[in-house]
Parts: sequence; structure tokens; C-alpha cells
Amino acid sequence: RKIETLVTIHVHQKDVTKEMMDGVKRKEIKDANDFEWTKQARFYWRNSGSDQTSDDGACVISITDADFYYQYEYLGAKERLVITPLTDRCYITLAQALNMCFGGAPAGPAGTGKTETVKDLGATLGIFVVVTNCGD
Repeated sequence: RKIETLVTIHVHQKDVTKEMMDGVKRKEIKDANDFEWTKQARFYWRNSGSDQTSDDGACVISITDADFYYQYEYLGAKERLVITPLTDRCYITLAQALNMCFGGAPAGPAGTGKTETVKDLGATLGIFVVVTNCGD
């Protein structure tokens, strides 16, 4: 399962890299402020930041213009979703909501990956996610 997870992540990274390089060739992506770049989850080490584990810096995850400190809630290499353009849009929307101190509740038919998408974003940010089903 761990190899499967690594392959899933690697295939997504390969697809994103190819898409971005094609955008550069077509002159659609010109610099680091273009949306095609900023919409990707980007991990930075900021020496100027500090968090609960280190005063020497902090790991920051940026999605669009939203920055999150990594929370170090690591639960192992869990199975990952196949990452699609819809998953990327959900990440962007949920990241914007979290940045504005709101929550998110994806809606849609059963079995389409809403809960897994939220849990996967939590794993990306190192945040412990608790799912509560409010239905029957």
C-alpha cells in the first residue's frame, strides 16, 4: 500500500510538472505569481518563522495566497486519493475557507470522495482530522 501511495503522488507530481512546463512553453505561466503555480500546494522552510517545535524556522504550506504552518500530526503513509483537477479545486476552496477561519463541508453524491478529500488535505497540512457524520 505504501508503494501504491508513493506511485499515486509521483504520477500527480509528474502530471503537474508537465502541465506547468507546457504552460511556460505556451507563455501562459510567466512568473511565480501566476495562478497555475500558486494553486499548487507548495512547501517552504521559512527561517524567519517559528512554531511550537522550533524557534529556528517553520515549515509553511502555501496554497494560492493562503499560508499554513505545518502541524506535525503525522499518521504514517496512508492511502491517498487519485488526485484529479476536481480534487485540486476542492483543496483550493477548502484552503481559502480555512485561511478565513471558516470550515468546509463538501456536498455531493455518496461515494465520490468528499470525506477522503478533506482528510487528505488535513494530512497534507499535518492536521488531525475528525469526521462526524450527521446523517441517519
